Amino acid sequence: MRRQLFALTLSLGLFAAISPTHAQKPAPGQTAKPKPPIGAGPAAAKPPKVITAAPTKPSLAATSGVRLTARAPDAMVAGQKARALAGNEAEALAALATLEHLSETSTSGTSERALAEVYRGSSNVEVKYEAALAARRLSAEEGTDAAYPKAHALGLLTDVVVVGPFRDTGGGLDTKEGPEKDKDFGYPKGSYSWGVYDVSLRPVRRTHADARGVPLDLYVSPRRESCSYVATKVFVDKDRPLVVRAASTGQVRVTFDGQDVARADDVHETALFDRVAARVDATKGPHLVAAKVCSGALDDDGRVRLRLTDEAGEPVALPHSQDLSGVPEAAKKLVLRREETALTRAMKVTAKSADDAILSAVVLGTLGGADDKKSPRVPGLLDTFVRRAVSPDALGLAAWVSPFGANRSGWLEDARRKAVSANDEETLGFVERRLLAERIKNGHADWANALVKGMKLDADPDDEALLLRAEARRALGTEALAAEALRAMADRFQKNPKGVPDLLLRRLTELSLSSNRALYMQARAELERRGDRGSDTVHVAIHKGKPELLRAARAAIEGGATDDDQVIEVAAELLRAGYGDEALAAYKECLEYAPNRSEVYLGLAQALALTGKGNDADMAKLLARARALSPGEARLRAELELRAKAEAQKGREDEKHLVKDAVFLARRKGVTPDVADRELHWLRAVVMHQDRRVSQLIHYAREIVVAPRTQDELFEDIPQEGDLVEILRARVHRKDGSVSLPAEEHNEGARPRIRWPDLYPGDTVEVAVRTWTSGPVGGRGDAPYYFLDYAGAPSTHPLLYNEVVVDSPKDTPIHLDVLRPGDMQREERDEGNRHVVRLVWQKPMIVADEPLSPAMSEVLPLIVGSTFRTWDDFRKWYKEAVRGFTEPDEEVKRLALELTKNKKTKDEKIRALFDFVADDIRYVNYVSGEWWLPNRPQQLLARREGDCDDKAILLITLLRVIGVEAQEVLVQTRLTGMPSVLSAKNAAVPMFDHGIAFMPGPNGGTYLDATSPESRMGPLPSMDARATALRLDAGTGPVVLPSSSPDDHGSEVEWTITIGADGSAELEGAERHRGDGGFWLRTNLTQKDARAQYVEDNLVGPWVAQVEVDKNIDFKGDLPNGEAKVSYKAKSLAFARREQADLVIPLSQSIPLAAQLAPLVTRTLPMVLPPHMAPNHQTRVVKLIAPPNMHFAEPPPGGKETGGELGHAELSFTKDPKNPRVLLVKRNVVLDQHVIPTEKYPAFRAFIQRVDALMHKSVRIERGEK
Repeated sequence: MRRQLFALTLSLGLFAAISPTHAQKPAPGQTAKPKPPIGAGPAAAKPPKVITAAPTKPSLAATSGVRLTARAPDAMVAGQKARALAGNEAEALAALATLEHLSETSTSGTSERALAEVYRGSSNVEVKYEAALAARRLSAEEGTDAAYPKAHALGLLTDVVVVGPFRDTGGGLDTKEGPEKDKDFGYPKGSYSWGVYDVSLRPVRRTHADARGVPLDLYVSPRRESCSYVATKVFVDKDRPLVVRAASTGQVRVTFDGQDVARADDVHETALFDRVAARVDATKGPHLVAAKVCSGALDDDGRVRLRLTDEAGEPVALPHSQDLSGVPEAAKKLVLRREETALTRAMKVTAKSADDAILSAVVLGTLGGADDKKSPRVPGLLDTFVRRAVSPDALGLAAWVSPFGANRSGWLEDARRKAVSANDEETLGFVERRLLAERIKNGHADWANALVKGMKLDADPDDEALLLRAEARRALGTEALAAEALRAMADRFQKNPKGVPDLLLRRLTELSLSSNRALYMQARAELERRGDRGSDTVHVAIHKGKPELLRAARAAIEGGATDDDQVIEVAAELLRAGYGDEALAAYKECLEYAPNRSEVYLGLAQALALTGKGNDADMAKLLARARALSPGEARLRAELELRAKAEAQKGREDEKHLVKDAVFLARRKGVTPDVADRELHWLRAVVMHQDRRVSQLIHYAREIVVAPRTQDELFEDIPQEGDLVEILRARVHRKDGSVSLPAEEHNEGARPRIRWPDLYPGDTVEVAVRTWTSGPVGGRGDAPYYFLDYAGAPSTHPLLYNEVVVDSPKDTPIHLDVLRPGDMQREERDEGNRHVVRLVWQKPMIVADEPLSPAMSEVLPLIVGSTFRTWDDFRKWYKEAVRGFTEPDEEVKRLALELTKNKKTKDEKIRALFDFVADDIRYVNYVSGEWWLPNRPQQLLARREGDCDDKAILLITLLRVIGVEAQEVLVQTRLTGMPSVLSAKNAAVPMFDHGIAFMPGPNGGTYLDATSPESRMGPLPSMDARATALRLDAGTGPVVLPSSSPDDHGSEVEWTITIGADGSAELEGAERHRGDGGFWLRTNLTQKDARAQYVEDNLVGPWVAQVEVDKNIDFKGDLPNGEAKVSYKAKSLAFARREQADLVIPLSQSIPLAAQLAPLVTRTLPMVLPPHMAPNHQTRVVKLIAPPNMHFAEPPPGGKETGGELGHAELSFTKDPKNPRVLLVKRNVVLDQHVIPTEKYPAFRAFIQRVDALMHKSVRIERGEK
């Protein structure tokens, strides 16, 4: 759900002022008949027993004049209220979501009053009580004890407990965990902790279990990709049917007495409306009602709400308790019937549904947060809706709620044109204000102010108009205009402090914080009156004295704060103010909310120190707990070292692997001329902790042979192999035996640094660091965890000792494998429930440092570790993570059909979709919210950009529309060139750098790489061909992608060169490029103005000196099979050199191939040619025309050189028998094999030298007619 009406970086607070009638709390064991929770109007007529959707009405745009938008927010509130009362069920629900959203920009209390009127006037029972809940969410009473009676009267279950987090590693809703697994919600066990994370039953304050829902961000940490339970014990007064309803973010599953009664697998962002419901036949007595809520990798609001009604939808207020004991296990299977909620019915639309039904679903999916974040439908529905012949009013509303900025602005412009044409002033005003907000947000200040004048916004008296005018002026960037904007907002606030919109008030606090403290405090006081009682209110209260500070802090802790950051900040404010006892009490309350936040334990320790109430042992335990939760905090480690050595050692057991100085110093060899430096010692200790966080202790010592020559070389290249890094040791062991410390050591944050003092040959630097993952590994939004290590090094940087230790729990192991182990010592042992593997190389392998060598992973002993044992394990994780990504929505379907229209064959359709993804989706490494996973197709279509796997997912989705099934393929390209990592047998290491698509079919199927603009179907790019990849459908391991032929990549060049008597020349060229060559031509020659420079620098310049290319260049980039052709003309002032009266023309480039590819006489390692060199062919046919009165001398001999599988080359000269001034030169060089084994290198070098000898020739032009 978008958090602001016009995106000015202000967060939406759902608070307003209304004082509904209080409902009475029922006596224990007795059912109360609920009184109206909103206002005091007459009760609605009793609805039918079964709730059904109202009959679909004609489009609102064509009926009674009920408007969807308006120029000013208050008028729009009135229109949406009318819509809620006059529309069908779906339209009414969408209107409620819009009303709640408008509460930020409309006059204070307007939206709340409108919702109360809908409650009193609606004839639909679900709409009626959803309106009541929405009004409660906007009430200033929410978060206070005064809200409880109203919540209870609405059937809300307010006395609940929370148990979580449970790590969601794939089972999600289906997995029974903790109290559900052990069937002990009665709390006999008490704790379900994992690792350092405390998981136990925690009572929820009534002030938090209100109409907004229980704030999971306050009670559960870490919450991302976790599951939690919310449960209560309900006392049913008699045998009766009950309907259990739930609203929640994420996914939800509801149980009654341990039996599943309802679930929703869509991932929702907000929890405004009931999304699941089930009718159960409840017997008299206690019953357990619980909901399991799972959050995804993308952020959501973190709310869950449980509610009871009767079959007619009227609230049932039953007594309930946080004491979950005494609930008997169900004796028989529950009699139940799953019910559809109003939200569920409203979201069941298709592209063929009526306009109003689609628009309602779109509004509910965006403003109501009811779209599936995992596989969104709203973008497709929006695309369908805006292409229909809808009114400007409806189009304006649809454009406003669009989740993507590019679409939003484009559709707003469409609505603007329609409104002008229809003379619809209200819609025009609404749309222009939204466009103005977009321009302000995007920093287009001049454009925004021009629109202010053009739309005559200065004449509008409402508060939103004033705010927009002020923001437009502030955007111009001058202090005077910023001060003027602040004065305008302040004047409006002073005239009507209780009526200005919340958004204006919040903006006023931001702007006045540093410039007008009195104004800031007045605005904050008004926000507090409206229900904003979070940590910001406490910041203000600190200036009002202790009593006011304590009152504000109490209000925040008991209900005003909505997440753990706020309650921790409140306690910290008390501590900073010096109120030790009060801060101590506040931090103890923070423990009830956030037992897994290190700041709580650190604050407790500081409060104990301030009050003098804590002893050293207590302080040490608190600091140890804080460090366990935040292991990268160097300050905590240092303080623990000072306070309690024993506590400081907890969690540092891996330091037992550190060795004494004498061990590695004994390996020093002194200064020798053949190395740059010498690695005396290397240790890596990898530990998987019980909470699935991973730490790596890395300890190394390096002997200096060549002293640093610049200041930059004095900075240590610290291994950055985790999210958090702490320095454990950093020192210099001088050659004379003394020890020096770093000149600079920064040990805070994720990227510490070390700068050494001057280093001299013979010195040894010692470094020990510990890296940590930021949280538990294995989440679907996180990168898969693995590590690599090499037991060896190149000869210029030799390694003298290598050790790797892997310590992991038996139930969550780090799987380990070693390739080419060599002279390795292996030890394995069990330590309790943990398994430890130690690998040692006393004499690591040293290999020559040679050019064009393979990656070290291909020649040295390679150690790999991964959380995946097999590729099937990885596939299962990845396929679950991307489930639903390739489901075509309406926009994708429409686009695929448009792109393939008039295409007759299947191949033509596939090619059309491929070209669209390649060319229209710009390649940008745009990281998704789930980091390692691809973006969804809807995001690419909105942004028109994405990276390789994003584009592969989009292409697969488009192909599904035309009935072609394809799948994603993860590739490790030849640019990375570390295939050995993927060949491990005992660990699956998903080290991929590329994603493409695969279509099964004849001859092994077809691989499609549409990553880069100007890619075309045809041969795989060289970086893909012969690379190692993983197909996600197959049950096998990695495969090698098809080998490309040299004929697939390269160029055929035809030149006609007319030579002048002075050695100058005029050149006409035509080149046809294939494969990668065609791609590079399309990439660089599509823009006409860029062609001449590229041709000169890359196609002609390497062969011809002093060349100038004519700007008229003909380019054809869409030839079959991805080929491209370019034709050009050029002039050279020095094509031939003069030797006395003759002209001599060299026929080869200045740098011979042997100098580039085979400079070494012998090699000890294989040679790997880069993708652009092999496989590849270069064919060049040159027609030379001598000057008048000159002729070609006898040309040198041509010939052929054959290298077998390595390649071949050919050079030939042909004289024109009719014209002695013409000589035809043809040269062809083909390189095929890209990996040259050591034993074949002499043959390869000899072949390349023969090619150089063949090609390094020249022709002579002599004077006179022959």
